[in-house]
Amino acid sequence: MKTMSKLMLTSSLIAMIGLSGCSQEASQETSETNGIQQTIKAPVETVNLGTIPLKAVVPGAVVPDQKAQIASRLMGYIKNFNVKVGQEVEKGDLLFSIDSSDVNSQILKAKSAYQQAQAALKDAKLDYDRFSKLYKDDSVSKQQFDKVSLQYKVAQENLVAAKTNLNQARSQLNYANVKAPFDGVVVDKMAVAGGLAAPGNPVLVLENLTSLSVKTQVAEDLFAVLRLGDEAEVMIDGRPEPIKGTIYTLVSAADPKTRTHTVKLSLPSIVNVNSGTFARVGFKRGERQTMMVPKTAVLNRSGIEGVFVVEDGKAYFHMVRLGEEIGNKVEIKAGLNLGDHIVVDNNMSLLNGDKVEAIDSEHSESTVQKGAA
Repeated sequence: MKTMSKLMLTSSLIAMIGLSGCSQEASQETSETNGIQQTIKAPVETVNLGTIPLKAVVPGAVVPDQKAQIASRLMGYIKNFNVKVGQEVEKGDLLFSIDSSDVNSQILKAKSAYQQAQAALKDAKLDYDRFSKLYKDDSVSKQQFDKVSLQYKVAQENLVAAKTNLNQARSQLNYANVKAPFDGVVVDKMAVAGGLAAPGNPVLVLENLTSLSVKTQVAEDLFAVLRLGDEAEVMIDGRPEPIKGTIYTLVSAADPKTRTHTVKLSLPSIVNVNSGTFARVGFKRGERQTMMVPKTAVLNRSGIEGVFVVEDGKAYFHMVRLGEEIGNKVEIKAGLNLGDHIVVDNNMSLLNGDKVEAIDSEHSESTVQKGAA
């Protein structure tokens, strides 16, 4: 009897659990069937063809328009070499100095020679004045007078030469202090304080980073269609947006090794770009037609990019494959057809099957109205 009672109790419990499960499933089916749909006012557009420029992309590098290897015109030891790599300097700022001991010695020698030439001219003039009187009185021969006259003329020329040498020696002193020829940034130092500077040997490199260009090499077929003043799209590492560059140099002579031509493009005044930075230059080579939609039409749902297509007044999410971006539009490579009607804004809360009330784009921020299906 006890066993029979246990079996009956167990059967009753199983039956209750089964009924509970069926009731739960039924309630779920009713909830899905009577689900709440949204009616959203949103701008709707028709998918049409747009144009994308065809580009030939070549590598390049950012280069300064002004770059100078600063050297000394004097032979001597470097001092006051306090500028650092990366330091900004203005035109006229002191970069380094050269020990002027040798220059001062040359100045003293030239000054002494000038004083001697002055004394020699003074004596020659006295002799010339005295012999002029004697020659008038026929006390000396013409040969003697001509000799004294020549000595006086030579003394005058010697004084001019001595004065020129003195001025040159003094001007050398101006080169002892080497100053920045333009506003720029010190990008390299090839010497140290105490080192020996010599004419023609660079001591540091100065670049003007406020005036930059992009230098690239292009093949013959691309070079043939480029013209001065043409614009190109320049993508620089570290900058999210491309920059418009203008061609200002086309070198017709090709590099004998690479058979490519040098092209330079001027850049607008930009900041945080250093010379030597890698760049990619996109030259326009025509156009192609493709489907284009506003960027605002594209949504990312659970890692899948798609667009809501309106069919019979309802929105359905279509997965798409994107291509290039041009301004505020993006290329659709797959997932849509020409003539499809898509929601282009106010689509963040849209779900599959929601009703869409099409409005003008200017009313894209209309409120969402909810109602029962």
